[in-house]
Formats: sequence, structure tokens, C-alpha cells
Amino acid sequence: MTPPLPLPFLPEELILEILTKLPIKSLLRFKCVCKSWLHIISNPYFIKKQLHFSTQNTDFTTHHRIILSATTAEFHLKSCSITSLFNNPSTVSEVLNYPVKNKFRHDGIVGSCNGFLCFAIKGDCVLLWNPSIRVSKKSPPSGNNWRPGCYTSFGLGYDHVNEDYKVVAVFCDPNEFFSESKVKIFSMKTNSWRKIHDFPHGVSPYQNSSGKFVSGTLNWGSNYSNGPSSLWMIVSLDLEKETYREVLPPDYEKEECSTPSLGVLKGCLCMNYDYKKSDFVVWLMKDYGVRESWVKLVTIPYLPNPEDFSYSGPYCVSENGEVLLMFEFDLIVYNPKDHSFRYPRIEGGKGWFDAEVYVESLVTPMKD
Repeated sequence: MTPPLPLPFLPEELILEILTKLPIKSLLRFKCVCKSWLHIISNPYFIKKQLHFSTQNTDFTTHHRIILSATTAEFHLKSCSITSLFNNPSTVSEVLNYPVKNKFRHDGIVGSCNGFLCFAIKGDCVLLWNPSIRVSKKSPPSGNNWRPGCYTSFGLGYDHVNEDYKVVAVFCDPNEFFSESKVKIFSMKTNSWRKIHDFPHGVSPYQNSSGKFVSGTLNWGSNYSNGPSSLWMIVSLDLEKETYREVLPPDYEKEECSTPSLGVLKGCLCMNYDYKKSDFVVWLMKDYGVRESWVKLVTIPYLPNPEDFSYSGPYCVSENGEVLLMFEFDLIVYNPKDHSFRYPRIEGGKGWFDAEVYVESLVTPMKD
């Protein structure tokens, strides 16, 4: 009888490289293969390596997904592949089990960072959730003295110097003339809120906006009130130094456009607005903080007239330049090369209220 052939030997370095490129669901299953694989996949070095591969991979091949909040009475969340939305006429969606069990309360999506999604709960707490590994952490109450008319604008980001995920809460009270916007930071490391310097005097983020995380900073489109007049500006908060600065916008058509909104595309800060109620204009800041690096990325026409609805997003741009947005509660893809639109079909779902792109990762919001 012929003896069995010995199992082929693969160096651990090669195994690590292969595992890095696999989907998170596969990695979670492979933890059960053997103790050595469990050790590799659970190791903080591997988690950082997998995250680096995912975030640097800008062609949306494996790890990028979009979470969608349905326009239903009950709070339903679904997730689907970005690459499938761009490349397939129909995309399979996955139902996500939101950790906070209150099906009739719609918590707002604040943003995403390194696999985490952040949700605002009643304007006083936040939920940090990694849906890929189904682990979440709810913050304690921020303790702001809320009253009618007040609102809180949140932002999620990562302080790479202190290796800490932080949520910033800007508490605005329009009832007080020229009141300062109070600011608190939630640290995932300490699981606590603490007060930092107020927002610049007379400046407040726009309601229903959130801070956009780029290059170690959170950025808000803000309103600067100066007596009877007001000015739109970008306020940036450095998460490590906890200092503010103004980021100058491009030289755009201020007189004939809507109030601009901020976003993130390709890891860069972007700005968009409606122009003359006929076009949706998107600018991209290629070199963060350098005003001269703003470029007009794309101008998207409105079909039909935008008096009833405006575009939301853009959420991402494909390698060939197609743009993913939302219009009239549906996702839409615009191709600037032939100026065409198409509606990608999502199986088992239709009608979306909110959306956010996130990357699959193994990062956990819990302490090691």
C-alpha cells in the first residue's frame, strides 16, 4: 500500500499574505481550521495588515460595501457590494441586524472609519458598530443640556498618533444669539466623553450634517453668522492636536448655487452643490488643506427638474469614472463619458433613506 503523500508546507508569511486578501466572512470561518490560523487571524498585526490592504485597495474589488437605511416605518438596514452595484444589473443584499433593539426609531448614520459605522442615538449617545464581525459598543450619554431647537452634529474619525477612535459631538443652541457651539470628544480607549475647546466663535455646523474624516481631521460645512449676513465655510478639527482651522473651498459659483455639502471620495475631501437647479457639481481636494488642489470632478445634470428632489452623495467613484449617488430614494449610477444614467437593482429592497460606504475589517470597538 502506497503511503500517503505528506501535506505541502506553506511558510507562515505566504499564508498571511493569502489570508489578507480574503473576505472577512471567510476569515471568520477559517479561525476554526486550526490553532495556528486562529492565532494569525486574531493577531493585532494581521488585523492592521488586513485593514491596510482593504483601505488602500481603491478599486472596490473585495472589501468595500454600502449600508442602506430603508424608507420603512421600521428601522431596516441592508448591505451590498460596491463592485456589484457598478458591474452587475442586479445585486444581492444582506440584511444587517442592528444591535440597538428599537425597530421604530431611525438612528442616523454619522459616518464610517476603518470598518466601523457610527450611529447617533437621540442626539446624546453614539453606537460604534463593526457589522462585518457583529461587534458593537454604545457610548455613555454625552450629558449636553438639550432643549427644543438644539441639535448635535457628530463626526467619527481615527487619531493615528494615539491609536484611538474618536467621536466628536458639536452641540448647537440656535436659541442663543452668537452662542458658542460646545464640543465634546468620546474616546473609545477611555469609554468616556470630555469637553474640548468650543467651535470657533459664531460658527456652527449645519443641522443634519456630520463631520467628514480625512487625513486625521474631521471637517464640517458650517455657517458663520456676522450680524445680518452669514458665510459658508469649512471648519476642520485635528483629532490628535484637537485644534481648529479653516479649510478654504474652491472658487465656485456662490451666487447661483445651493448651500454646499461635504463628503469623502477616494480618501479625499469633496464638496458638492446644486447649480442653477439644473446641475449637481462635485469638487475634489486632491491634497488636503491646499486650496489650489481643488478640482471640479464631475458635473451631473438633473433629469428630471430637481425642484422636488436633489441628489444625495456621491458615495463613490469607480475606476472608469462612474459615480454612485442617490436620487428619489434609489441608488443611481451616472457615466460622465456618455452622460447616461442607470438604476442598479438591489434584490429584496427598494427605497432608501440614507447610505454610507464602509470597508470590511476585523477591527473591534471593544478593548483588547
